[in-house]
Parts: sequence; structure tokens; C-alpha cells
Amino acid sequence: MIPTLTTDRLTLRVPMLEDFPVFEAYLRSDRSQYVGGPITDRATISHALGHVTGLWILRGYSSFTACLHDGTVIGMFGPWYPMTWPEPEFGWSLWDQRFEGEGYVTEAMRVLIPWTWQRTDLKTVVAHIHPDNAASMRVAERLGATVDPAAQPPNDKPTVTYRFMADAS
Repeated sequence: MIPTLTTDRLTLRVPMLEDFPVFEAYLRSDRSQYVGGPITDRATISHALGHVTGLWILRGYSSFTACLHDGTVIGMFGPWYPMTWPEPEFGWSLWDQRFEGEGYVTEAMRVLIPWTWQRTDLKTVVAHIHPDNAASMRVAERLGATVDPAAQPPNDKPTVTYRFMADAS
């Protein structure tokens, strides 16, 4: 069963087909530069959403779509573990600049990190962050992660890898 989780301001739920227009706009924009974008091919964008969603079936967990309680979709947060990656990752992305600086990422991850430790057998999860993405690095540090220079990134892109430990939360 795929849960729906809530925070004071957010609903965290499985990605849905109706999220596609907002997800597509995000991946086509410069905002997606730290997650491999911008991506302009609609089929690739469709596969990306299907991949995140399909991991719920394959692994029993994946990223959640985050919505304000009024239904406004703001981004995607949580654990995910693509089949070709060396280890699972906590990821977060706000899909529109107007939601930055409001604390939504930290609020969501403060629920999703303990949920991950309780729901899965994972004991450690990384966050691969582009070295120019200072805001995400601050979030990782606020959430208790530490830099792990020995971690293997999933690709050859520049990254600073932060490590989260189950026993540290």
C-alpha cells in the first residue's frame, strides 16, 4: 500500500497522471538544471515520471509528490533508488521558484526521513547535490546529513554527496 502522509502545510502522495503538466514544465525549465535538465523531449519526461512512480511497485518506496493542502503541486521529495544506481538517495525538488524559501523541503523531509527508516530496511541513504546548489546543501546539513567524499555518485556529473544515517535521526 502506498501511503499518503501529511505535514502542517503539505500532503505527500504518490505521483499521479495529473501531475504531468507541472512536472513537464519543471523539467523543461532551467530550474531542473541540477537534476539533469532542462529536458525538452516529452517522451523522456513521461518516462521520468513513470520511472519514479514505478519504483513504488518495484522497491516498495519512491519519491512523493508534494502538494499544498489546497491541491497545488509544488514538487517531489523523498527516497528513491533507480535500479542502476549504487545506492538509494533522498531527493527533493521544488518545481516553481515561488515556493522557495518557505521551508517546504525541510518540512517534508522531516516526515519522510523517519518514514523511510521505519518503512524500509535502509540504514543509510545519500543525497547527491551539484556543487553549485548551495540551497540544497544547506537543506541536507539542516537535516543532519554529513558530506561523504567516499560515496560513489550515480553518474559522472559533479556532485557533493551527503550521507544520512538511520541511527542518527
